[in-house]
Amino acid sequence: MRSGNIRPMTKLLYLVTEADYFFSHRYALAKAAQQQGYEVSVATVPGTHRQRLLDEGFRLYPLTKMTRAGLHPLKQFLSFLEIYKIYRTEKPDMVHHVAMKPVLYGTLAARLAGVKCVVNALTGLGYLFISPSVKAKFLRFWVWTSFRFLFKGPKCVLILQNKDDFQLFSKTVPPQNLALIRGSGVDIKHFSPPPKKKDHKRLKVVLVARLLWDKGIREAIEVVRLLKEKGFSFEFILAGGLDLQNPSGIPRHIVEQWQQQGLCTWMGKVDDVAKLYQACDIAVLPSYREGLPKSLLEAAACGLPIVTTDVPGCREIVEDGKTGLLVPVRTVGPLTEALGRLLTDAPLRKKLGHNARTSVEKNFSSEKIIKETVAVYEVLEPRVGVKRK
Repeated sequence: MRSGNIRPMTKLLYLVTEADYFFSHRYALAKAAQQQGYEVSVATVPGTHRQRLLDEGFRLYPLTKMTRAGLHPLKQFLSFLEIYKIYRTEKPDMVHHVAMKPVLYGTLAARLAGVKCVVNALTGLGYLFISPSVKAKFLRFWVWTSFRFLFKGPKCVLILQNKDDFQLFSKTVPPQNLALIRGSGVDIKHFSPPPKKKDHKRLKVVLVARLLWDKGIREAIEVVRLLKEKGFSFEFILAGGLDLQNPSGIPRHIVEQWQQQGLCTWMGKVDDVAKLYQACDIAVLPSYREGLPKSLLEAAACGLPIVTTDVPGCREIVEDGKTGLLVPVRTVGPLTEALGRLLTDAPLRKKLGHNARTSVEKNFSSEKIIKETVAVYEVLEPRVGVKRK
């Protein structure tokens, strides 16, 4: 265990686009690092979380130029410049970048500002690596070129969340600069099976995600339509906020049409996701590609059987026939069959849900993931001359 009396605090700065994401995915890690002797700062767009960040003892560097979407050259340069100025001011010993833009801009800024240790976490390759558009292909080329330049040398470790992405990047990044850590973990005490048996008359199927076409929501809605035409009686709950900054964002009027047609109950962004999962019977996510979807981890932790696609990230969580059912991506028929099977087979739902919970306890708990991530910090420090007293 670290102690401020034994050595000077390592200054650790997290660069995350939005504070909402920081609190949902990296807060537990940041607090654990703080408790182990790191002086933690956070550079993010604080939104409504400014005071909470300060109350938690983090030094806050509000980002004013960073956005998840948008590629205007001048705006992107100003965003990079803002990060560089923060690094020159804060002089962190180590930075931990989360997601594509923070990884690209932050790693370059860290190099120019002389930051000693860089930890990059790619949470998923997303639209840029899914879309077949000419624009996406052009950007992919430049992103890969940047990766080859930025992810070399003893100062940098790239954390990937699934075996598929690890194998992909192993062709570009030296092995000593790669680490496989499966997601950001899940609080298995908070996300747990309901204490009493559900007593609702109709089964509830839930999809928790930002409202993006890339999450397979089009396919999910079509499956609901087909199953209802076949006489299945169940409620399909869509829980997630609009994300119109993303090129794959689903417009509000389309979601409202689905509601009017009786195909879904749209709850918007849900604050207490654990309570929602505990009230449902099946989780579904027919995504096109993921890093490691926390929504599925949370569903599994609550003992829900899962139907998802056989793609990177999703198949890292679901073992077909054991913890859930895997179906081919962008298909309606197999998804309809899998969901229909779970709706009519209570023993199978129970078995898959139980196994899913056991798997999360063993492989994906926050405690385990935090331990693995802090171990990366501790290996990286002496490699570049961050010394104890």
